Amino acid sequence: MTVELKPEQEAIIQHQMATGLYQSADEVVATALARLPYKQRSNQEAVARMIEFSSKNSVRLLPGESIERLIEEGHRY
Repeated sequence: MTVELKPEQEAIIQHQMATGLYQSADEVVATALARLPYKQRSNQEAVARMIEFSSKNSVRLLPGESIERLIEEGHRY
């Protein structure tokens, strides 16, 4: 499989290798891929906690907003 990386992604891989924790780009990518299921579970747990919090505390969202979208936006920053 061939994967094309953006320059920013290549820079991240190079930076991680420069730390000495990884010996190759393959190792960096393998580690990142291994963490994906954990991140997905973590996001699902965050959504569930926020929904519970908002229902207990009568949180009102703006029209068209959702807890899921707010969490997704937060992860971008």
